[in-house]
Amino acid sequence: MRWLAPGAVALLLTVACGGQPNAPSAATTIKFWYLSSGAQDAAKAFHTAHPDIDVKATKISSLPSSLTGANAPDVVGLNRDSVAAVANTGALHEFSTDEVQSIGGKSAFVPQAWPTGKTTSIPWFIDTRIVYYRADILKELNIDPANAFSNWEAFDHTLDAIKISKKISPLGIAGRNDSNPVASFAPWIWEAGGSLVSDDGTKPTINQSASVDGVDEYQRFGGRYVDADVLKQDTAGVESMFANGKFAVTIAGPSLATKLKGSQFGVQQFPPGHTGHAVWIGGSNLAIVKNSNQESAAFGFVKWLTGSEGQGAVATKVGMYPALEAAGPAGPIKSQLAAGRSLPTLVAWPALEKSMRTDLGKIWDEVIAEGQPMAKDLLQTLLDKTAADMQTALGQT
Repeated sequence: MRWLAPGAVALLLTVACGGQPNAPSAATTIKFWYLSSGAQDAAKAFHTAHPDIDVKATKISSLPSSLTGANAPDVVGLNRDSVAAVANTGALHEFSTDEVQSIGGKSAFVPQAWPTGKTTSIPWFIDTRIVYYRADILKELNIDPANAFSNWEAFDHTLDAIKISKKISPLGIAGRNDSNPVASFAPWIWEAGGSLVSDDGTKPTINQSASVDGVDEYQRFGGRYVDADVLKQDTAGVESMFANGKFAVTIAGPSLATKLKGSQFGVQQFPPGHTGHAVWIGGSNLAIVKNSNQESAAFGFVKWLTGSEGQGAVATKVGMYPALEAAGPAGPIKSQLAAGRSLPTLVAWPALEKSMRTDLGKIWDEVIAEGQPMAKDLLQTLLDKTAADMQTALGQT
């Protein structure tokens, strides 16, 4: 695969290895719940380095309503967007200043990876969105990849040129079955000058003019350049189709790089919009359950996972980008992190996300049914409803 930075796919995902911290002297078992693939291998690697600590790693599909009781984990991997809601239950250990300093301090990690408020979690790895493209197609059309996605207008011109050529479908993105539709729409909203909620987190703003402009921009790309059959796919299906040559461009996370082989693929930063550059930063953070009876061993595990050796053991497995600054390789992702923004850190976020997911899915239903972008007046009406539902959710927290 040909990247902007020299090297193959491994360059995007390979991280440096560092020293091993001292393990607690007492033999013990800690329970680790995680949502992302690859953590089993990290647990095994940690045990190899610390044979007196056994990690019982369990993959879960979603977090339970409670993290208390005899069967609760000692360490849990949380989606960054849900940290505030879980922390609000009082179930998480608050890391002290000394503990944070012992792992390198906050400055050792990508700044945007830290949730706001109390430090109840440590950044583990990062998810974001970048543009993947067929380098061979752009070469045939005499399109310079460095300029092809430099802003929204360039992105549109590139897709239009590919469409006119009839060599291949221009774009592939997931619609209703997108694994994270809010994260997919958010950067378009931000780059149009909009937002999802007010700065103080008390009022939905997704239906304000600039926000509607951003939603409209993204759904218009989908309506003009994506086949209906592709819009019906889930995220994994779209990524597989791109890897198999079904279309020329897609927008996806770092994990897609693990599925691509050959020099015909390339990657560029997410395109800046009308008001600047803003990219979504998500991923996973690690937390220690407050009632853990193995807090020392649990912290040792978190420290190892968030250090250079632990990041290397996981990042290459899950296809995510390291949250540790020193572990992140040069390339398109590293160069766009300064423009990174996380979704709002709010206790009500799960309910807000549910409302947005439902209505953003309706946009794609309309696009598929009509074979064209949704009319903007209908879009405004839909987002007005979304905002009303979000306001109700905010009032219930």
